[in-house]
Amino acid sequence: MLKNHIKGGLKILGNYAAALLIYVILLYTFIAITGENFNKWLPVYSFIMFILMILMLYTDLWHLAVKEKRPQYELNPYPLKGLVLGLIGFLPFIIIQIVAYLINFEEPVFNNLKRAIVDNILLGPLYFSISLLGKTTIAYIITSLIIPVLSMVAYMAGYYGVELRKLLGLKKEVTYERKQELSPWNPAKQEADQANKKRKKKRPKV
Repeated sequence: MLKNHIKGGLKILGNYAAALLIYVILLYTFIAITGENFNKWLPVYSFIMFILMILMLYTDLWHLAVKEKRPQYELNPYPLKGLVLGLIGFLPFIIIQIVAYLINFEEPVFNNLKRAIVDNILLGPLYFSISLLGKTTIAYIITSLIIPVLSMVAYMAGYYGVELRKLLGLKKEVTYERKQELSPWNPAKQEADQANKKRKKKRPKV
């Protein structure tokens, strides 16, 4: 069971790492475009990367929950499993934040550099939250819980079979009507069979 939780946590870590990689790759282009207004527009850029990450995270955890509910896997999933997986997956970044908080340099320059690396890079897709709530201890705690909470929501949606696209009206249900065959004893069926027999008899022989 522990192995299964670690595997699910690594999936979440992979989703965040993928979004972070895209964030870092496009960051230089974003700096070149915004110029002196970089700090002003950084929360917007962060939020865009956050949406990208959530799309990946939601899709993976939704399908994971649907898969684990199948009896043949015998995994005994539970609704709040996504929260546990989210905490496991985001744990490395939580540890980095704690270590960075405990380490203080004598030179203010190094402290500013440390904070810039943690906030603007490692927590890049979540920086909008830190900027919105203010760079306080409570803000970092709330920000660190975003991934676990969203993981919980995504997993619960898959666990209970809730499809987001249906709720938003983006997916239409297609219903197939099966044509009901008439009973052999139904008078309409008997009349139709007799009519078919008469047609066959009237066909000329070649």
